[in-house]
Amino acid sequence: MQRWIVMGVVAMMLMLGGGVFAYSTYKQNRPHPMWVPLPLNPALPGEKRQEILKELTAKLKDEALLLQVSKDLELPRKLHLRSDEEAAREVSKRLFVRLGDVVTPMGGTAPSLNVGVSGKAKDAGISGEIAMRLMQDVWKILGIKPPPRKDTF
Repeated sequence: MQRWIVMGVVAMMLMLGGGVFAYSTYKQNRPHPMWVPLPLNPALPGEKRQEILKELTAKLKDEALLLQVSKDLELPRKLHLRSDEEAAREVSKRLFVRLGDVVTPMGGTAPSLNVGVSGKAKDAGISGEIAMRLMQDVWKILGIKPPPRKDTF
């Protein structure tokens, strides 16, 4: 009888351990997009916003630009890919530019362009790096002076 109890306890512990492993794997593989909001002028008409969105998306999906992003961030090593070209194609698949809203420092909301990268929760750090690197190109494309960087030690 004691053997059956011990076997039952071991089986329950294995099932519990398997459940914890499955839940943690599930949480790591959930979608987790990372984006940087770029506030727009609220007086800008909707058609102009859509036009800016389409132009920016087309310019950001340029193969040369994405290749440079891949080289700058060493994405083949981080994403476990063979070459910068593969990494650029992967970033092109993940890249999105959407219209949205952003909370302003004055307490209201303003329309925004959300430039970002979709990915999994376990790759949130890499997605954030890619989104911030893409913003450097967005500022160049739109002719905007980038905000001053706060260097942390």
